Amino acid sequence: MNAKAAECIVFKPAALLPDAWGSFPAHGPVRCFNPGLLRDGNGWILAYRVVGPDGLRRIALCRLDAAFRIVAGSALPLTDRVRFRRGTEMPEVATKWFADPRLYRFGGQVFVYWNSGWHEPRNHQFLQELDATTLVPRGHPRELLLRGERQKLEKNWTLFAGAGNRLHALYSITPHRVLELSVAGDGDIVCEEIARCEWTPAEYPACHGGLRGGAPPVESEGKLWVFGHSVHDGADGYRYAAVAYACEATRPFAPALQPVQPLALGNPFGTQRAHGRLNPAVDEVIYPCGAARDGARWVVSHGINDEHCAISLVDHTVVLATVRPFATGR
Repeated sequence: MNAKAAECIVFKPAALLPDAWGSFPAHGPVRCFNPGLLRDGNGWILAYRVVGPDGLRRIALCRLDAAFRIVAGSALPLTDRVRFRRGTEMPEVATKWFADPRLYRFGGQVFVYWNSGWHEPRNHQFLQELDATTLVPRGHPRELLLRGERQKLEKNWTLFAGAGNRLHALYSITPHRVLELSVAGDGDIVCEEIARCEWTPAEYPACHGGLRGGAPPVESEGKLWVFGHSVHDGADGYRYAAVAYACEATRPFAPALQPVQPLALGNPFGTQRAHGRLNPAVDEVIYPCGAARDGARWVVSHGINDEHCAISLVDHTVVLATVRPFATGR
């Protein structure tokens, strides 16, 4: 176990609702969870899933001040303002289901990512530019496509800027696959694999998908740090636990520090829920979606039990205690 518990800030779902969705609590359960995080001047931007009484999956945005307090009146109903291109040929669910947003800034541009959930014949990944001041969508969502081998259903592509400001995506952790892409233009974004490493940390065998994605990689101390998750069997269903590891910051982005135990992010609820499970097979869930280095600590945004948005403040020494150097071939 980690020596020091993370300080945890939990946001009440009702406080995260935009005015346009303010009537939701009167009609049934409201869940806000799996928040992406982006530093913005002295404050932060938060993007999160909202599941209202009608069961639709939406995304909202809000601003936080330097103390991680919601800025009054800042909540924005993002998905009400997303406009897909006319003639888009994809299943209706792909334009109606918005899951697990991540936030990015590349140069002066701000982007939000989401996926279309878990559906046949395959799901879709989108990148949407936002106005950096108003956070209103600019243009149309752009689909992320992969040239070559890809999984049919997937949810956790995470982008990062590499050397020379080239853009990359961490496609999967086990195996460790890194893509290259460009956000120039306004059409679909084609990604191409440029690095791959087959590895399976001994403490995390490839059961239930092995290590899975979470927060976008963050460069710190010469390495890229990733806060992801793993899935384990539990007495009352699957248990999602946070995990950290690091890879080299330059190509081929080889794993450098492997996880040896879970990273204890804050969860004041345990396995308790205010509402019924969205997924009956899943029990406790800790799901990282954003991270930033803040001096000697990490700021990690994460979901709790498919119901709550939270931010955990974690000392870097605590993160280091959960990893060890990765030895090729182990």
